Amino acid sequence: MRKAFSMMMAVFVMIMMMSITILVFNLSAKITTATLTQYQKEQAILLAKSYTEYAIMAAGANNPREGNCLESITGDVGNIILGVANNGDVDGGQGYRVNVNIGYIGNGLTCNDEHILSDDGVIVTQENGNELSPNIIVDVYVRYRAVNAHQNGKTLPPWVTYHRRTIQKL
Repeated sequence: MRKAFSMMMAVFVMIMMMSITILVFNLSAKITTATLTQYQKEQAILLAKSYTEYAIMAAGANNPREGNCLESITGDVGNIILGVANNGDVDGGQGYRVNVNIGYIGNGLTCNDEHILSDDGVIVTQENGNELSPNIIVDVYVRYRAVNAHQNGKTLPPWVTYHRRTIQKL
């Protein structure tokens, strides 16, 4: 009787240990995927901030009243690993695709009509009789493939888009 009880107790303890091990592995996998998802989103936020600053500096270097309107910036950023060359395949899910659209608000601008954001092309931009510099609206879209998305056969994971809008006076 004692041997049977000891055997059943040993089997019960083994089953409990296996259950706890499965739970630990499951939680570990969930934490890993959540960390990777958070890393991708944070990287997209940092890229959006960087491209916003770059667009503001580049638009400020041009004069929209003289026909030098910077209207868009595009770029692909591959694997972002310290000390490694930028060689990621963005469409394959190993990087980020950045699109920047710049719209102008002001008088006397010579940009394309789709990038001038006032109905009649005239807005009040004078202060004490002096012409004020135009404003820009910078829309930054950072797209990346969700690495943790379930892939069906050979289809690629869906795109995830992070959008940032900034209004800046030139």
